[in-house]
Amino acid sequence: MIDIGSISGLLEREHQLLAFCHHCDRWSVLDLEAMVRRGLGERRLPLKVRCHLCREKGTIQVRPPMPARSSTGWIAPPAGQEPLR
Repeated sequence: MIDIGSISGLLEREHQLLAFCHHCDRWSVLDLEAMVRRGLGERRLPLKVRCHLCREKGTIQVRPPMPARSSTGWIAPPAGQEPLR
């Protein structure tokens, strides 16, 4: 079973976790590896986050891994897979 509802699940599936501060109007990418090292890998989403600048409550967003792009800008097929013709 695939689990992306936890910090370690997001890290294993190469997802990103971002936090947004409405007050500062800025995004921040959360360091999933550091969170797992600190023992937070089993924490479940949604998480409560605060901006480290203004301390206001923020919101989180999960982003899936981005596909690789070739030198021409087109999305490349996954490794070991032939392109569609």
